[in-house]
Amino acid sequence: MRPSGVARADLLALARLDSANPPAMTTRLLSNKQLNTVRIVHTDGAQTLFAEFQFTARSVLFANGATVCDSCNYTVTIAVAPGAYGFTLGPADLLFRLSNTPTVTVQYATYGDLSVYSQSPRYATPAAFEQALALWYERSAGSWVPGRNSAHTAPSTIASAIDAPGPHLIAALK
Repeated sequence: MRPSGVARADLLALARLDSANPPAMTTRLLSNKQLNTVRIVHTDGAQTLFAEFQFTARSVLFANGATVCDSCNYTVTIAVAPGAYGFTLGPADLLFRLSNTPTVTVQYATYGDLSVYSQSPRYATPAAFEQALALWYERSAGSWVPGRNSAHTAPSTIASAIDAPGPHLIAALK
């Protein structure tokens, strides 16, 4: 991997089965003075978790064109990527306190499609591909890097800090 990141074409995204898509867009008004949890769930009857975002108290410094005070409200949007375990966090001007960034936990046991491993000679089995998965984000135009502290925290579950708004993707090097 180049120090500046890799191109999106060099990543193999975890595909998502389309039988119970989560909502395409979620918008929430959050309070900067408390812990905020935003859950995105699939549309199946079990409300299977797609991702859970944790915005800790005082984690946002700037959003929606204005400084966010410790007791202010701000709005976030989460757009789910079609057919993949990915999302775009907005607005684009979100700025997080470096010592207290939000986190995300993504679960893919039910709808994750590991069969995409066969699109890369790097992975001999679905398990090898799964082990290599991490949360990646587009740090700058065309430059993708792994999320800080991105790791498997349970079977078919990846958690990571979120350092910046923009596109994020569960993927492995192609």
